[in-house]
Amino acid sequence: MRRTHIVLLLITAGLMAALIGTFTSTSESVDFARAFEEPGVIFKVSGTLDHAHPIEYDPEADASTTRFHMKDRSGVTREVLLNEPKRQGLEQSESIDLYGKVIDGRFQASKMLMKCPSKYNEQSHEVQWTESAS
Repeated sequence: MRRTHIVLLLITAGLMAALIGTFTSTSESVDFARAFEEPGVIFKVSGTLDHAHPIEYDPEADASTTRFHMKDRSGVTREVLLNEPKRQGLEQSESIDLYGKVIDGRFQASKMLMKCPSKYNEQSHEVQWTESAS
């Protein structure tokens, strides 16, 4: 093969990788209203844990199911059935991204991503500066 053929193949492979990466990594976050309008379609719903309702997790009955309530970004609270064990730090999470779909009138999530508070933020730790004598 000539050098020009190799260069053209590399450019084509790079463009194809960029195109595939663009379409597969884009995930628009919707609210519960949109997800409930189209049952059976997988959506990403972002929000926060609703502390007014308890988290239900019984590992003896079903170790792979967690039930909780989440408030989406528009303020609507819905019960969520997560097909994963209860995650450590769920109660302290700042935000939650759920990937799932509406089945039988309930949002069933197959994947959850949490943003937990940073241990380095100013609210959780006070930094005290002392001046040393020169």
